[in-house]
Amino acid sequence: MDKSSKSDEFHLIRYKKHNITFAEMVIVFTFASVIGYFVETGYVYLVVGNIVKRGMLLGPYCPIYGFGALCLYYCFYDVKATKANIPLIFIVASLMLGSFELLCGLGFKYILNIEMWNYSGKFLNILNYTTVPILIGWGILGTMYVFWLHPILLKLVRWFPRHVMNKLAVILVGIFIIDFLISTRRIISKPEILDNLVNPQNVVSLNIF
Repeated sequence: MDKSSKSDEFHLIRYKKHNITFAEMVIVFTFASVIGYFVETGYVYLVVGNIVKRGMLLGPYCPIYGFGALCLYYCFYDVKATKANIPLIFIVASLMLGSFELLCGLGFKYILNIEMWNYSGKFLNILNYTTVPILIGWGILGTMYVFWLHPILLKLVRWFPRHVMNKLAVILVGIFIIDFLISTRRIISKPEILDNLVNPQNVVSLNIF
């Protein structure tokens, strides 16, 4: 085995560089937001024993997962993951996604005066908006994304004809904007919705609307 082949085992193997289009970003954002919604809903159910709708929007999606996936998608778009790269991918995903969650939490709190989540009192919490165990969880999810979900998304965005994907992206953006406006008005009129998000253990029954 020559030196270049051997080094590939310990470095990220890159595909041909490709510029990411706006439509691709919208598809990835939507796909990951929906998956994240069900992951988080399932997690809360396992922890508190209640099925509680997650996220402030009406639709079945959590945008924070969509933005997180976009970060990973951009970083690893033209990268083929190998087993030797698992530690590196895990560390990058942990720090990137954990920092994103922390900044979002601080931004909601000190800019918008909204507390979407709070980990005060939790084991090894970091400024109340993330914890070391959650960083580890983000690393695991991010690594799973790079190895399994990322290749699926690449095939998905390449399968759609460009004009179809552009139209779909416009429709999805429209849905998100309308949902955001309606949900914002809904939360203003029902502040307890945010409390249920932060404290799902207080919800005693199925809370969909």
